[in-house]
Amino acid sequence: ARSSTTAMAAMMLNKSAVRVGSVVPAQARRAPVITRAAREMWYPGATAPAHLDGGMAGDYGFDPLRLGVDPERLKWFREAELTNGRWAMAAVAGILVSELVGAPQWWTAGAAAYNVDLVPLVGVEVALFAFLESKRYEGYKKTGATGVAFWFPFDPLGMRSKDRDVKELKNGRLAMLAFLGFASTAAVNGMGPIQSLTKHLADPSHNNIYTSSVGKETAVTVAVLSVLPMIIEVTKSLNKKESVPLFPWNEEWAKVSK
Repeated sequence: ARSSTTAMAAMMLNKSAVRVGSVVPAQARRAPVITRAAREMWYPGATAPAHLDGGMAGDYGFDPLRLGVDPERLKWFREAELTNGRWAMAAVAGILVSELVGAPQWWTAGAAAYNVDLVPLVGVEVALFAFLESKRYEGYKKTGATGVAFWFPFDPLGMRSKDRDVKELKNGRLAMLAFLGFASTAAVNGMGPIQSLTKHLADPSHNNIYTSSVGKETAVTVAVLSVLPMIIEVTKSLNKKESVPLFPWNEEWAKVSK
């Protein structure tokens, strides 16, 4: 009995050793599946230009004029976008607050009378902004980061992150579009944004951009922008390669013009 038990134990150990040392067939092995989220683009299915690889914050492959073909110039354009976006956010907030508190309309503010004469006021503004802009240029050249005065990057609360960089860009872009809307309604209707919104909500079907004096132009613009992605995709399908426009500001134009 003891010998038979020993033999059975030996056989079980041998089978275990074979299982441990055996080679699993290639068909049985499964490689790990790595999924990668699709990159967000400025419209569904768009193909980004070669110079926009998604490495920059807020890059959604939108550069129809190929302004960013030169990598060095692209950095300056990003700095300009950030600066204009920040000014737009401040302007939009100021316009809304001034209208809420009953201050004069923002487009007439420059002609209003103030406690300080115009000439000294302009002199102070020119001197202040000449200093700030020269320091911003100097700081960006040295560090490649945006900031103010002597702080590059300007982040006193330590809140900067990639996620917040994208949010800042998105809010800046939205603010620039909002300011364009504020300027449009001021030029067309002679109203501020809140007054225009109130009028629209009172009778949406009759008080909207399509019933204004620029309604036809707006309808044509919306129609063109709606079919633009389809035109781009058809052009790429016919050319079988990336269609690069020739503009005076990129290298392609320089090569052709020689």
